[in-house]
Amino acid sequence: MNRWREYLTTLVLAVVCALFVRHFLVTAYKVPTGSMQPALKPGDFIFASRVSYGVQIPFASKRWNLTLPARGDIVVFSYPNQPSVTYVKRVVGLPGDRVQIVKGRLVLNDEPVAYEKVDAVSDNPNAELFDIFKETAGADSWRVIFQKTPDDKDFGPLVVPPGEVFLLGDNRDASDDSRYWGTVPMTQVVGRVALIWLSLDWQRKWGGDRYPSVRWDRVFSTVH
Repeated sequence: MNRWREYLTTLVLAVVCALFVRHFLVTAYKVPTGSMQPALKPGDFIFASRVSYGVQIPFASKRWNLTLPARGDIVVFSYPNQPSVTYVKRVVGLPGDRVQIVKGRLVLNDEPVAYEKVDAVSDNPNAELFDIFKETAGADSWRVIFQKTPDDKDFGPLVVPPGEVFLLGDNRDASDDSRYWGTVPMTQVVGRVALIWLSLDWQRKWGGDRYPSVRWDRVFSTVH
């Protein structure tokens, strides 16, 4: 009887610890679409740090020691119109920033960001349709994808409200983001994406076309 009590106690403690870690420290997500290519690919399984921007207060929608993301951070957040849906996007606009898009290119605080075309064949989902660029805003840079025949749509200008962030997908011509549903309050930002712990490629199957291949070069890789 004592042994079963020990087993039950161990199991309960393990469940409590797992729930604590998942709710307050680290949460795992699966990337379902290509809106964040090339940084994140469909089939990537990621860990997001819940303590990057402050510690969640239990049973409250507030954080202790709340801090803002850095420009360029990739974050997990709850969809503004559907709190139960989680999205992954990149922070490009911080509170007070004036964000505008002119002919498909980002303008921050009336300064066009710099674009440099890069040769990254392995990260390009389709080299015939897309080009990869390094997008640089001040000291911060990241890679984005544009269609070779882009939409060249304009947006804004919009001033990011206090306590909120402006988010874009890196796949600029195929992303549902702040251009369509506005800025996101920090209270809805879950955490910063830190690690890809598994990556499955469903376009390359094996075992009678039943199982996805593993992108081994992405397993346990950091996210930029």
